[in-house]
Amino acid sequence: MPTSEHKADDATRRLTLIPAPVTLEYTHGTALIGPLVTIEDADQSWETLPIEQLSDELQHRYGVTVLRRRTHGTVISLGLDSRLAHDEYTLDVSESEGIRVRGGSESGLRYGLQTLRQIIGQTSRAIPCLHIQDKPAFPVRAYSLDVTRGRVPTMEFLTWFVDQLALYKYNQFQLYVEHAFAFVELSEAWRGTDPLTADDITYLDEYCARRGIELVPSLATFGHMYMNLRTREHRGLGEFPEDADRPFSFIERMEHHTLNAADPKAHDFASRLIEEYAPLFRSKSFNIGGDETFDLGRGRSAQDAPGAGRDELYAGFVRDLCETLARHGRQPMLWADIALESPRTMDLLPGDITMLNWMYEPQIDESKIQTIAAQGRRQFVCPAVRAWSRFFPDYAGAWLNTYHMALAGTKYDAEGMVVTDWGDYGHVNDPRLSVPGLCYGAQNAWNPIEIDAHEMNRRISALVYGDESGRIMDCLARIDSDGVSFPWDLAVQVLELEYGSGTGALNMDVAACMERSSGGRLTLDRTLGCDDARRRMLQWNRERIERRRDCDQVLLDCGDAFAGLDKGGLTAEFLSVMLDGQRLFNELGEELLALADGKDVGIGANRLAADLELWFERYRAQWLSVGRHAELARIAHVVWSLADILRRGAL
Repeated sequence: MPTSEHKADDATRRLTLIPAPVTLEYTHGTALIGPLVTIEDADQSWETLPIEQLSDELQHRYGVTVLRRRTHGTVISLGLDSRLAHDEYTLDVSESEGIRVRGGSESGLRYGLQTLRQIIGQTSRAIPCLHIQDKPAFPVRAYSLDVTRGRVPTMEFLTWFVDQLALYKYNQFQLYVEHAFAFVELSEAWRGTDPLTADDITYLDEYCARRGIELVPSLATFGHMYMNLRTREHRGLGEFPEDADRPFSFIERMEHHTLNAADPKAHDFASRLIEEYAPLFRSKSFNIGGDETFDLGRGRSAQDAPGAGRDELYAGFVRDLCETLARHGRQPMLWADIALESPRTMDLLPGDITMLNWMYEPQIDESKIQTIAAQGRRQFVCPAVRAWSRFFPDYAGAWLNTYHMALAGTKYDAEGMVVTDWGDYGHVNDPRLSVPGLCYGAQNAWNPIEIDAHEMNRRISALVYGDESGRIMDCLARIDSDGVSFPWDLAVQVLELEYGSGTGALNMDVAACMERSSGGRLTLDRTLGCDDARRRMLQWNRERIERRRDCDQVLLDCGDAFAGLDKGGLTAEFLSVMLDGQRLFNELGEELLALADGKDVGIGANRLAADLELWFERYRAQWLSVGRHAELARIAHVVWSLADILRRGAL
């Protein structure tokens, strides 16, 4: 495992590079970039895009003229070196010989150029003389973005995001889809969501390939079938068809809705989705999902296959999907959580599956990674940017999670790491705020050395946001831990304790979910209805909600730090909208708690209701700047329903 970083003498400016190279040694002096720069490609056959990117960087940063034939001026020499490993590169800067980049392959050379682009972005014609020798800890460094549970990004945003992945040396991208792709037979499920289309996927596939990134299909084909199984056409394929007409619920979307593994029609349905989707990608891998099949064996499958165990049902369904993939020359990937529940389940699964072993807490259970390694199976470790169900990500947790997963992955020879970015509870989290988590994953998938979280955040502030002081990331990292007294997910939970809007009935499924998530410490009386459940839920969270004023001060302090920011996907206006949203929700929690205590909230509640509605219009503009309308109306429903509660002055 890599253990070293770089050294610099006192007279040499330390560069900020993400990921930090395995070896970076500063030599003496600087190399000056003249008004003419020649990029010399020794092999003459290498793809042109990375060279074009480097030329653009040079012209934008230094204003120089870039040539492709040797003349006078600074020379940047590119070439392959058979002594280097496939993804390895060297980068040398000297006063006399200029800049020299060598790669063990085209991909290694590409990574060297991304490092050079980062160097150019933070120097002024005088580049420190140095030697870098670098290669990744994991052959596959992937990012998975949820594009189905609330947000469907614009193509402009997706291409921008791919460019970020390339700059930080990722080589695989997955778009997680449940229903938000325009499948021919799923129009009833995707209508109104602005789904991705076949043209979108083929365009993005080409865009990724030109940047050395493999676009891998990632499709729910077993569990997480909520929207698909709510349709009249396909509801009969699920474990509980009778649940299809329940009111929409963000919480229920995460808890239920698994295909009936004993129904051949369900197998055929999932196979048809694969057969329609797979040909759009050049990748030979296909992530079939298979996670969180909570309903398996509890509903129709228990009737259709009496006596069959959950392990047999699960493995049989997955085997059939793997056979479908094999007919199309594809290799299966599978989220590993269900297989890890039972040794028998794992034994029944095909041996060629790449197991995607996910754990999202800051501290992980290393034995789960060891278990798969002991079976000789291929596996990727899968941490998270921890952004779901909140306005601002949990950066501290994400840094520890990616680091610990990377360490365990290297220890047990995992072949890759997939950094996951989920959109539970409507994807209120904005993917622009996931870029620091992207950088955490980039560092730990490439070179998982021990770096203090504060130091890592300083590097991100400097390189991504142009803030040498480190204040931007210091503030961003404080918000989720110190600035939130009433989070988005708690607001959704309080709202969805009602079964539908205006019924006054208690949603028994949501109530049970809330009790489970509290570890049994919260008890909701089913006989007293929704109002009492909301009251108990709010009072149970009293200590957090009453931190409002301290939290609001943190948000105010952070707002000052973001003034004038316009870099790395973040602007001062965008951050102002997100901060204001959290501040208003903090106040909302306090007002709802007052209602739970039987107090008269008065005119202040009406003002807050109006402020929430006005804020949503600003949030809407930010949503549409990077995404299609998709499920924005569901976010509006939450905000407006909470405003209605304030105006009526009763839970």
